[in-house]
Amino acid sequence: MKFLSMLGLATNWKTLLDQLKGKGGADWGWVGTLTDVLTIVLWVALALVGAAGGIYAVYVGIKMARADSAEAREENKKRLVNIIVTIVVVIVLIIFFNTFLPMIISAFQQDDGSLGWDPDSEGGSVATAAKVFLRLPL
Repeated sequence: MKFLSMLGLATNWKTLLDQLKGKGGADWGWVGTLTDVLTIVLWVALALVGAAGGIYAVYVGIKMARADSAEAREENKKRLVNIIVTIVVVIVLIIFFNTFLPMIISAFQQDDGSLGWDPDSEGGSVATAAKVFLRLPL
């Protein structure tokens, strides 16, 4: 992560908002407070999902080992695979939203430090990408 921050990319929401404010951007006010709270909530959710998923995976593994029939063993095997996939997806999403999304947004900054959200301009890269994604007229 230090390598990415040396490139000037924000590795968290606070750094991104500080970069935007420092380069003459708007004061984000309540957005900074919201991102601080959401970041903490997401990291706590990551810990809880990891712990609960790990405990449940151990429980299903024990049920699979003690299963009397091959059919019950296969059913528990499918559950275990589903649990592991779910845990991995949730962890990847939380890390994406807490770390990689601020990096992606900061990579689209213009030279003046703005993100191109000026409605009077032709539209910066972020605004144009959002319009294309939402299928709005350019």
